[in-house]
Amino acid sequence: MAWVALMAFGVLDPLSAHSATTTHDTQPLDLFDLGAPSFTTFTTRDGLPGPVTVAVRTDRQGFVWVGTPHGLAWYDGLRWHALDNPALRGYIQQLFVDHEGTLWACASTFGLARYDGKHWHVEGTADGLTDHNVRRLVETDTPDGKRLWAVTTDKGLFYRDHGRWQADPGNAQLPHGYTLALAQTHTLLGQERLWVAGSGGLWYRVPGGHWQRFRAPGFDAGNGLEYLLATRNEGHEALWISVFNSGLWRLDDHGLHHWSVATGDLPTDVLYNMVATPTPDGGQAIWASSRNGLVRVYHDRVRVFDRRYGLLSNAIRGLSLWRSPNGTCVLWLATEDGVARVIVGTHTWKAVSLLGANQTGVLGVLVDHDHDGNERLWVGSDGDGLGLYTRGRWRYFRKVGGDSVVNMIAHADDRQGQPAVWLGTGAGHLWRVDDTLHFKPVATPWPHPPGQSVNAMLSRHIGGQTEQWFATDASGIYRLREGVWTAFRPKSAHGRWEVVKLLAQTTPDGHAWLWATSNQGLARFDGTQWVLLGRDIGLPGTDLLGMRLIPDAQGKPILWLGSRAHGIIRVDASDPLHPHTLPANLPAPPDATADDALADADGRIYICTDSGVQMLTPHADGYRSQVFTVRDGMVNNECNANAQFVDTHGRYWTGTLGGLMVHDPGALKPDHEAKPLKLIQVRVDGKPVNDGRVRVPPGHHELRVDFALLSWRHEDASRFRTWLQGFSSTPGAWTQDNFREIGALPPGDYVLHIEARDYAGNLSRPILLPIVVSPHWWQRWWAWWLFVAVAGLLVAGLLRWRTHALRRQQRALEQRIAERTAELNNANRRLLELSHHDALTGVSNRRWLMESLQREDRGTLASLIFIDVDHFKAFNDDFGHLAGDHALREVAEAIRKHAPADALVARYGGEEFACLLRHCDLPEARVIAERMRAEVARLAVMSAGKATRQITISAGIASRHLATEEDRETLLHDADEAQYEAKRSGRNCIRGTIRVA
Repeated sequence: MAWVALMAFGVLDPLSAHSATTTHDTQPLDLFDLGAPSFTTFTTRDGLPGPVTVAVRTDRQGFVWVGTPHGLAWYDGLRWHALDNPALRGYIQQLFVDHEGTLWACASTFGLARYDGKHWHVEGTADGLTDHNVRRLVETDTPDGKRLWAVTTDKGLFYRDHGRWQADPGNAQLPHGYTLALAQTHTLLGQERLWVAGSGGLWYRVPGGHWQRFRAPGFDAGNGLEYLLATRNEGHEALWISVFNSGLWRLDDHGLHHWSVATGDLPTDVLYNMVATPTPDGGQAIWASSRNGLVRVYHDRVRVFDRRYGLLSNAIRGLSLWRSPNGTCVLWLATEDGVARVIVGTHTWKAVSLLGANQTGVLGVLVDHDHDGNERLWVGSDGDGLGLYTRGRWRYFRKVGGDSVVNMIAHADDRQGQPAVWLGTGAGHLWRVDDTLHFKPVATPWPHPPGQSVNAMLSRHIGGQTEQWFATDASGIYRLREGVWTAFRPKSAHGRWEVVKLLAQTTPDGHAWLWATSNQGLARFDGTQWVLLGRDIGLPGTDLLGMRLIPDAQGKPILWLGSRAHGIIRVDASDPLHPHTLPANLPAPPDATADDALADADGRIYICTDSGVQMLTPHADGYRSQVFTVRDGMVNNECNANAQFVDTHGRYWTGTLGGLMVHDPGALKPDHEAKPLKLIQVRVDGKPVNDGRVRVPPGHHELRVDFALLSWRHEDASRFRTWLQGFSSTPGAWTQDNFREIGALPPGDYVLHIEARDYAGNLSRPILLPIVVSPHWWQRWWAWWLFVAVAGLLVAGLLRWRTHALRRQQRALEQRIAERTAELNNANRRLLELSHHDALTGVSNRRWLMESLQREDRGTLASLIFIDVDHFKAFNDDFGHLAGDHALREVAEAIRKHAPADALVARYGGEEFACLLRHCDLPEARVIAERMRAEVARLAVMSAGKATRQITISAGIASRHLATEEDRETLLHDADEAQYEAKRSGRNCIRGTIRVA
């Protein structure tokens, strides 16, 4: 109904119309090929005993173990814990789980150890293993089942037979040197082979044969082979080989394929271990850990994912694959700065491109089709130019007409009515791109002052003619019709009129209208002139951003407007001559700055903001809200206006400061799997209890029960609750605590019920833990008979004393709970204070500045100083980001030093600062700003013990009585304009302006 209403009202803009008319059976872009994995990271803050990890594996119960240079640690689903076992300390080289579910650890100190689910056992000479230098464990197939091999660096191969290790008889045939890897193939090169690799190259043997060296033209064994992986896909076998200083090789029935630094495919030739995962197209992807990121080979193309995609370290030492109970592939990565996890294939958010990540990210995006019907992706960026993904390959145009900023990409008809792709650059130039990828400049009439850019365009057919409309960032709106350019500007516009978005609407009576969003409100074109609309139609603010026309449930055309300070604003455009603003009853957005709103064919509405993407899903009472952030796989929370698109397959694309993201709702698989709830440990007075039934001795004892929910995603959303049958009748509240502490209990039999639910609300099978609290001797039956016979009154007194003691203990417990609650409240207050401050400089942040402006009393005279560090990008490029961070802290301290006590100093963003002065006029503010400027000019920022160049600032000052919301916006605008004037005046100066209220 929504799409029917859109067509009836004629409100589809050119990009949406193009998407809607494209055939739906077009093969979509391969998001697995395009997208990057989403990393969940764990560091020492999560309990890891140290930053460096070298091996990782999931055991049969679902617990994740990690090997470090100093021993083992394990993950309980919420935190990591170092294994306190002196016998297992040392450099853990590999973790392995055999077909029976036994976890093994290889180390340079103790050799080899196995874990039976409760205890670790070190294997050695008594078990037949005469070499402690075990590098790796591998399993192979035999006619009798599985065989476990130990690859040692000194004495070759050992295999396990009936619980004992045996040296392989063929060890004498292997070359001298160390062995590192073992693999088995069954049909590769025509027969079964066992492969071994190490410093002596690659060797193989067939059943019953001798070891032979593998030789092939062009094969380079480098400085030694590190890892072997045998794979099978669609009935074909392959052997993957990682070689130090030679890269990655694949041997299959077609021969050898090679990827390396020399071939231009790899960032490093130092690769460690590998795993294979299935892909959505029925194929296979190979993942390899390396010194320079996570390497993926898919369709013989290599992609590398590193810190730019969210990894904490590029050095990945270990990699393992675990399949969850519902079949999801989970990759675990051991890096030199913590552990990372990847959910393969089921994440709805994927990072597609990192273009512009060093500047302000992706500014434009378009999905269209070439003349052969192939889907392609256009990406415009700040600083990296234009990217085009077509036919499975990226093409990059780093400069478009000499400009590295592409801020608009549109698909619209040209003057002859033919569809074309149009590009707007940061310098305000316009380009037309044809199907041969020929870039043709378009002559335009608008001037090109600093900050000029083409923000939007649309084409429409009026009176048998095609006319084109353009929105600019510094010169308003232009129309090209019959070869004639016409500039438009509303009569009520003042100063710089920045137009962000254009939209066409045709009402049922056939009348054509145009709408535009700008920094001075909503503009309407009736065919003759543009009229600005603002508070007269109920807009809460006039600094607008994106715009879409989305019908409501009754089919009324509703303008959804993005704004800088009021989230999404909706305007009923049923009668364009009399539009009116609708009540602000949408779910609260994650940020007051909302760039745009975009609807898909299923009625979902995506709202991009400065703090993530909000998805509104319609239901009977309005909309359900879900907010996506970096926690859900986004590379950056802050979106860019005019960089959103919904393709014909319902996938939402959005440009952020960190790159291009895509959300594929079709990839989301409903999670109805109950996650395993595990009992970790029971302690009585700090001592572990290993029996199935917990027995508590008589008297006052502390009982602690630890448990874990083994979910492989969003562990911070796991919740637990417990109740003690026999003591309480109802469960407690759901909390994040994965433990229960129980104080003194009266004698008797109890059952502790432990329940858990995961991020999706799935309830796990509860744990029922029997607890027996033994009575004192005088609480047993024979003692009662004795007491009754001897002294009934004494018994009554003892009972009263016991009851008093229990109540006192209960009060002590309640007091302890109250103290912990007070500590939590204090911590929450401290967190609130931290949220108002900038972590780098220690001054307030932009959010606190904006909130402080909103709280100023009506009519208060206030001055605002906007401060920008001059040439800061060049400073960062010359001296590095650490020196830049130090410089920002020095500048912040200099500003704060000369700010009055009641002033608010805030970091506005990047190298910009702001100072809000209450009850201060412009001359006073100028004096303060000049002191700040002079103080900064005297700075000589130090970097690595050496003085760097001098730093200067440019500042703009504005003053105004804050009577209305518009006054606050004007104050911000005027201070910003004054700051730009200071920049244009040569920098290292102060410029101020005062506007008559």
